[in-house]
Amino acid sequence: MNENKEYISECKELIDTVQSYLHENLDEWEKRYEQYAEQILKNKYKIISKKSKFNEWDPLFLYMTIGSAKQGMQFSLRYQGQEVAKLKVDRKEDVTISTKGFDGNNKSHFGCEVCLEDAPWRLEKASAFRKHFIARPLRSTTAKKKNEEHRVESLLLTEFSKQKSENKILCNIQPVKIAGVARFQMLTPLKASNLSKLTYSSSKGGGIDILCRIGTGGSVKLCVMEVKDEHSSAEPPGKAVKQGLAYAVFLQELLRSSSGKMWWEIFGFTSKELPKKLEIYVVSAMPPKSGEYLPFAKKVIPITQSEDSIHLHYLSFEERDNHLLTMTTSLGQCTISDKVMT
Repeated sequence: MNENKEYISECKELIDTVQSYLHENLDEWEKRYEQYAEQILKNKYKIISKKSKFNEWDPLFLYMTIGSAKQGMQFSLRYQGQEVAKLKVDRKEDVTISTKGFDGNNKSHFGCEVCLEDAPWRLEKASAFRKHFIARPLRSTTAKKKNEEHRVESLLLTEFSKQKSENKILCNIQPVKIAGVARFQMLTPLKASNLSKLTYSSSKGGGIDILCRIGTGGSVKLCVMEVKDEHSSAEPPGKAVKQGLAYAVFLQELLRSSSGKMWWEIFGFTSKELPKKLEIYVVSAMPPKSGEYLPFAKKVIPITQSEDSIHLHYLSFEERDNHLLTMTTSLGQCTISDKVMT
């Protein structure tokens, strides 16, 4: 019990620290994120139109950053979460693909020797590139550990993106996507990967691993998921939740800022008004460990001087050969199916 209280006390201190950083730099990030939101919403239907010009080929998936969504209109093409090419749709609505800047890793990590530079998407050589990855090559051991975390993130995003409940392990969850068509890693002005060195980093801050919506109907909530590819003593679930907590505090401040309603729309909520009592969920997602202690599970931390709150949870998953097998979670909004994938 004392350990629980100590952990929650540490979380409250972390919230105070993050709020202090954000309030000290309010003019910088509030204006910048308002401009981001305005530009993203302005481009929303243009992004949808450009995406309609080509198909997404599993296991190659589209991602967009804030930067590309607000100006460059360029799609990032990724395999197992690792960027392997860029896609563009020009004014004539011609689709081109370029592997420039990725050729070295594509060859050493995945054995792909097809190099493309602004090549037509329907070109035979571009088709050969897609076919190479559709064969699902294994990543070589020369890849960095961070690439393994990206692989797991992509695996979870693919599962969460499924539309039919009978095909999902975890139901009532959908990832936030830019304009509903491209996977999106929400950028924050904070660096929280090392909490002992938590800093305000302006436009060079860290990104949220997975931002999603959980629940059904009018009770859908925003959820920050911090993903780890393994359960280690250096990064246990409690630490992962604290990293996600720092980012959740920023989202709470952002949604209560002058651009909050715009971001609410960008995050995929259909209601034009934000909830009077905003609830943001934070989840550690990683493989399970026997006898693990989860002092944070189902804890609710109120945000001072507001009616908002942050809810802490866990998600454990097992996988084999890049396929998810089982999940367990403390998220009450989500339901686990009884199917086991093989």
